[in-house]
Amino acid sequence: MKKLSILFVSVLTLGLAVVSCSSDDDNNASIEGKWTPVKMGSIVNGKELLVAIPKEGNCDSDITEYTADGKFNELSYEFYDNKCTASNDKGTWSLKDKILTTKYDGDTDVYTEEVLELTQSSLKLKTTEKIDDTNTMVLITLYERK
Repeated sequence: MKKLSILFVSVLTLGLAVVSCSSDDDNNASIEGKWTPVKMGSIVNGKELLVAIPKEGNCDSDITEYTADGKFNELSYEFYDNKCTASNDKGTWSLKDKILTTKYDGDTDVYTEEVLELTQSSLKLKTTEKIDDTNTMVLITLYERK
């Protein structure tokens, strides 16, 4: 009976350790890496409404890569005149208190987005833009790690 109790406690402890480790992994998730946008939408009546981003022509998926040295590389594709055209933008980034700040090379504007979710496999960003004195637009983008 004593061996059975020790075995039970050992299995219980191992199970709790596995559960707590997977939770910690998401809490320590890093934005560093390659991300591709998969869904986009907004908040309507307090609820997120996201739809899959349609693929244009035979173009590859857009990719944004955040590197450990605080730089990013954004590769995007546009389908126009029956062909895919790639564009590549670079800049710097920082993440503090769930606010992602980016600045494109050669641009003086600084952009901020709120990180709503960051796990090992997904990144959800909220962008709020002022349209005029009384209206704002909220855009939500869900990315998957590539």
